[in-house]
Amino acid sequence: MKNTLINSSLLAIALGLLGNCGEGSSDSSALALAAIGGGTSSVKVASASDLAIESADDYNANQYGLITASTLRTWVTDWANNKPSGITGNLVIFQANKVGADANKSLILPTTGVKVFVSVSGNNTALYSWKTFRETRYNGLISIPGSTATTGGNGIISGASIDEWFQTYGLDPTKDLIVFASGNGDNYGAIGHQHYALRYWGIAHEHLAILNGTIKGQFPETELGNDTDESVPPLNGTFSVRQLKNIDNRILTLSIEDTIEVAKNNGHHSVKGLSSNVLISDNRTANNNNDISVYTSTAGWQEYNGGENTTGTTKSAGGAVAFEGHLKGAVFVPHYNVIDRTSLDNGYAYSTSAAGTFNTLKFKSKADVKDIWDTYGTTGGPNSGAPAYEEGQTILQYCRTNTRTQTSGISTQLILGRPSVFLEDGWSIFGFLAGNFPAANFNDDVTAGASSYPSVPVKFAADVQGAIESGARGSGDGPHYNTGVKKSTVDYFQINSSATTTKQAFVEDWNYKNQ
Repeated sequence: MKNTLINSSLLAIALGLLGNCGEGSSDSSALALAAIGGGTSSVKVASASDLAIESADDYNANQYGLITASTLRTWVTDWANNKPSGITGNLVIFQANKVGADANKSLILPTTGVKVFVSVSGNNTALYSWKTFRETRYNGLISIPGSTATTGGNGIISGASIDEWFQTYGLDPTKDLIVFASGNGDNYGAIGHQHYALRYWGIAHEHLAILNGTIKGQFPETELGNDTDESVPPLNGTFSVRQLKNIDNRILTLSIEDTIEVAKNNGHHSVKGLSSNVLISDNRTANNNNDISVYTSTAGWQEYNGGENTTGTTKSAGGAVAFEGHLKGAVFVPHYNVIDRTSLDNGYAYSTSAAGTFNTLKFKSKADVKDIWDTYGTTGGPNSGAPAYEEGQTILQYCRTNTRTQTSGISTQLILGRPSVFLEDGWSIFGFLAGNFPAANFNDDVTAGASSYPSVPVKFAADVQGAIESGARGSGDGPHYNTGVKKSTVDYFQINSSATTTKQAFVEDWNYKNQ
């Protein structure tokens, strides 16, 4: 595996950025906070290119990043003798779900030095259930909640919560190798987000891996256990991300203000940590077809194109966001196509609870993934005339909730080694930041409070800044404003009309690491 990670020590005080935490670029904020909060004058501030790793052409050769079932089996069989160089702790496997439909054939059997846990939806620590590494966060301008108050949010997991996860399972990510895997079905959105969140908090890539394909179909029943075989969380861990206070990988998550800066100039910007010209990737493709030629008639294209009320909010029954369309200059890229969904792989004949013919949903070959990224953006449809990817170029990826982007992100960051950053809140939040929302389109469906759309500070209003277009790439058409946008929905996201930053969560995270 080619490793492109390069760490550089930078002197924060020398840059004179102590008063620029709210308004500066993400890395300059980090430097300033490191100087006053970490008790040190230097910090490793990663650029997007520092955080990308290129896979071997043969995925079987990978020891981290995207790994194969044969590699994982070798580790599980004899961890003591087969563990990768530099790993001194346990192999810890987190399955996003069970392998079978009942308590049988649930998980990979734990062995000496190998812990196996099954995670489920939500962040209920009583159930040891961290699946998405998300929670409600507030960025200074708008909150990033989930569908209800009890289901968690869609923002990046906080320091206190990720520490609780480490300590619940007794993990030490400076010693252990953590593998995220799907028991069955497509769970790359969840396990990709777990990997991404740990990289954001500073965990080294050599200690993280994602299983290519599902456990179901790649591991025979003799290598699987029942629910009672699941490792018991020890609840005695001591690791904290505060032990990584000199590592700043927050460039992985791009703020709203930096996203606007990149988009309004068609990928050209002055944001530190990114390539000077950014490729913007809209990954809101529908999960129902592997034929690129028909995407222009699917729901994903309607979101990109700016169809009326085609982006659902993260609020249950919330209705429309304020505007539809895509980031100016964005290329419409199908995350769905980087997975092989055609060839069945049922080499192991499971019985009742895991019966049937099934696909293990592995990523396509590195060459095929490269071909999709290098040719789809320039061949007709919504992307006609788009420039091809340039070597070293950062890719800004987004979808509705930063879920589909995790599949495409694995393909770029862990397979192709292409620098990638993500809009954490996604379009379901971003689409509310309208500075010119038509009064006639606002539905005051509650009796309390103001009856007009909340004021969005001009510099954070994507429509006013010229960062939004609809129709095909380069159409010149501005955003499509939805009708019937409800006050109750807008209130749910708590827009701050006096906001001066969209980086508050980033600042809170850095302060947490350095307190």
